[in-house]
Amino acid sequence: MLATTSLLVLFVLLLTNCKPKSDSDEDTLLLLAVAASRICANSAYTGTTVVASTATLDTNTDCITGMTSSMSADLPAWIRNNFKCAVGTVSGSNYVFRSQNIPNNKSFYFGSTSPMYEALASGKKSAGNNQISSQCLVYTIPSSPAAKSGSLTGTQSGYASVGITVNGLAIFNNAAAAPDTLSTEAQTFDQYNGHPQNSGVYHHHSQPLNVTNDNAKLIGVLLDGFPVYGLLCDQNTAATGDDVAPGTGTPALDSNHGHTAATVLFPSGIYHYHYAYDSTATINTLIGSYFHGTPGTVSN
Repeated sequence: MLATTSLLVLFVLLLTNCKPKSDSDEDTLLLLAVAASRICANSAYTGTTVVASTATLDTNTDCITGMTSSMSADLPAWIRNNFKCAVGTVSGSNYVFRSQNIPNNKSFYFGSTSPMYEALASGKKSAGNNQISSQCLVYTIPSSPAAKSGSLTGTQSGYASVGITVNGLAIFNNAAAAPDTLSTEAQTFDQYNGHPQNSGVYHHHSQPLNVTNDNAKLIGVLLDGFPVYGLLCDQNTAATGDDVAPGTGTPALDSNHGHTAATVLFPSGIYHYHYAYDSTATINTLIGSYFHGTPGTVSN
């Protein structure tokens, strides 16, 4: 560890002495500092490191106490006015999100001594000994997404996460950890349709029930820059009475759960994903087996 840290410090010194510092350099230095200490959360990053056993909800931010919830003023309104419980910025042609990835809902996976603990619903079972823990997720997502030509990129290609929800949580793909199927793994979802994997990364394959519940609300954004919505289409109206299933007055969904249509947030129309039935998972999921566009990057 000492040797690794020394090399990183040397690299930082080389960067600072070889060229003038730019905004991108600041991001590089920050990420190198994070890598050197493996501590994601600090006052300039995502807030105080959350400990699941003592976590509480800050009613002012609707995020876990101590976490930073900040969206920079240069982000577009659809992100700035809807995302929280993470730090969002613009870097060149990308949006960058940094998240501790701690849910702002109660969960069985906080542990029974936590103020945020809640028992599993009847008929559910625990995901082994898995428990929520603070992460260091950094998403770099293209700000001008476009359909990818040629072969599409698979969502099951080893990504730490395939997207981020509006409340700063990881979105996972339509597959389960072997040998389970996702329909079997769904038995371990908490009362908000989330669960952590074995290193504590809490995530959603399904609709996050404290964000959307079979409606047309924005759920988040995927790594390729396209937004993901709930079960229904809002048909570019704020009223909910005319919300309809995709394919009813709007184009049908493709195999990756997406179509191009106008929404309240994108009145000129945009390709977007929907929470929908997935033939691989055999349940509803937030994305299919491929990205529509070219994915950015994610690290943890």
